[in-house]
Amino acid sequence: MFEKGNLFYFKDYIFKNGNPPKNKFFLVLKTIENGFIAAILPTKVESLPSTIEKNHGCISFPEKCICCYYIPKDIPVTDNGFSFQLDTFLYAQHVFDETETNLFSTYQIEDIEFKGKLIEGEFEKIIQCFSNSILLPRKFRKDQFKL
Repeated sequence: MFEKGNLFYFKDYIFKNGNPPKNKFFLVLKTIENGFIAAILPTKVESLPSTIEKNHGCISFPEKCICCYYIPKDIPVTDNGFSFQLDTFLYAQHVFDETETNLFSTYQIEDIEFKGKLIEGEFEKIIQCFSNSILLPRKFRKDQFKL
């Protein structure tokens, strides 16, 4: 179920930092042995300076501590034509790991909606964007966790 490139929508996603649960998209970036996955939560929150031009794709300014993948609204991103209704941002520094066991013990299967598999070119651009970033958490830049 949690294969790389799969996009899900979680009802009442529970944040590790203790923020109140809310509905969230969840993108699997990599499956790792022993049931671990590397994932990211796409967001509508833009944390870019207003002086930076937004174009679909990687926005990287290491000197400003920015590494973001930007997806404009209404652009199909999955193999079944799904598109985000709002401009969407993925930030390299927010990549995290999770276990499938924890996800299945925390959520009912009906609370996880499969939205589609990212179009291969789109997915590869996200991985390339993040893989080259110093903002990607260190564990995802080495060994079996490497994106």
